[in-house]
Amino acid sequence: MAKVRKKYNKHKNVGKLADVLLRDIVICYADNLSGCVMLDKKQGKLIQPTEAMVAAASVPHQWSCFIAALGRTKFDEYFKAEQIFTPSKFYQADLAPIFEMHHTQLMRKVPEDQLCGVGWIADPNGNDMSEKEAGAIFEKLGAWG
Repeated sequence: MAKVRKKYNKHKNVGKLADVLLRDIVICYADNLSGCVMLDKKQGKLIQPTEAMVAAASVPHQWSCFIAALGRTKFDEYFKAEQIFTPSKFYQADLAPIFEMHHTQLMRKVPEDQLCGVGWIADPNGNDMSEKEAGAIFEKLGAWG
């Protein structure tokens, strides 16, 4: 009798391919941008996404999101932030209501006269991000501009 093999699961394979395509990529947003942008963490550069990358981002992922309210004083630029990890796989579009709720809470922590915007950095692979890394990315985006 022949050995029973696992059935081919197209959806599972598409998910794995999407994870590989976005391995070192984070999706970023800041108020001064016209929309979301992709950044390569290894090279530290903003990249022009290919059609395959956009399609890979539209697949559900286990996201980690660094959400920040950006502030500026006469002497310094700073942010109040928190890191969120999704409990299960989400589509990128489904994260917007979650971001709005957390942004509202964070904006209350920054004095109104110092608040200059909000931003977020979403990692589709669920990796943790330090405040130093996030600060460098927000600087690249010109988030305080």
